[in-house]
Amino acid sequence: MSNISEVFDDIFSNCDVLISSLQKEKDSSLQPYEHSLQEFHSNLASFSKVLSHEATKFAIAHSSPPFPDVSTTKSLAGSLCNATSQLVGCYLLLPYNCGSTFLQVIEKELESLLLGLKQFVEAIQNLILKNDTLQPCLVSTGILWEFCDRLPTLPQNNKEAVLAVLSREEELINDAIEELEQAVDASTNDEIDSDDETVIHGVGQELQPSVRGLVKTAAALIRKTKKVVNNFNGIDQNRLDPVVESVSSMSTEVDDLICSLYAPVNLILAVGHGNKLSSKVDNLLKTVQGIACEDDKAWIELLSKAVQHNFQNLQSKAASG
Repeated sequence: MSNISEVFDDIFSNCDVLISSLQKEKDSSLQPYEHSLQEFHSNLASFSKVLSHEATKFAIAHSSPPFPDVSTTKSLAGSLCNATSQLVGCYLLLPYNCGSTFLQVIEKELESLLLGLKQFVEAIQNLILKNDTLQPCLVSTGILWEFCDRLPTLPQNNKEAVLAVLSREEELINDAIEELEQAVDASTNDEIDSDDETVIHGVGQELQPSVRGLVKTAAALIRKTKKVVNNFNGIDQNRLDPVVESVSSMSTEVDDLICSLYAPVNLILAVGHGNKLSSKVDNLLKTVQGIACEDDKAWIELLSKAVQHNFQNLQSKAASG
């Protein structure tokens, strides 16, 4: 039994080593990346299928008694570990200038897969050594298959990875705008109780036009930024990464600002959230300027003025509220 335990321990150890290798910094020397990406995605699709196949073999062999002998289990474990190492290895060969957003997406997914693999192996180990039920093993196998199937569907490059982040923020902000407009519409209903905390009324109603203008400016900026990113054809894909940092948590700032309009309204808090969102939008505008073309200058200036206008109105309304 101890020998069987050692086989499983070796698999866990291999996974831990691979997770550590994923977390190491990439070589910052610039290399051509287009060929590297094409080769990477081809290998990623191929090796993920191999891993899924090896995991299936491992699961079937240990699904019910009589279980394989130590030598057979060790051989199956070796094939499983080899497939996993090949999968991680193709990621480790990617150059730094592929873009950190893209690299982080792949790294995170591979790390999740390795943790899923450990869970899968642990379920089989418990099945053999602790006479556990088959159900946890089946669940873990299904989860591992899902990870393997998802790998080829990930963003193909840094541009797609950055656009995915922008799209998520845009969707969340649009949902917030819809919620705000519904709350404003509800506040016009004469039958609504003035103490109802689910609608915007009183001083919150006075502030909402400025808030809505500020939030819509943020949404417009993200739409425009997506076009700029989509049109970017620079060799150094790392130039797109500051966009992600700038847009990160913008939807959270939007939610906080909108929530501040509901009773009981704290004017200082509302202005503070407005200031945070304005700063976030201004920062993204400055970031976009670094990758935008000459034709983008007009709308960048327009949105910059819109931010200032709406925030100043918010401050004025709050001061008189």
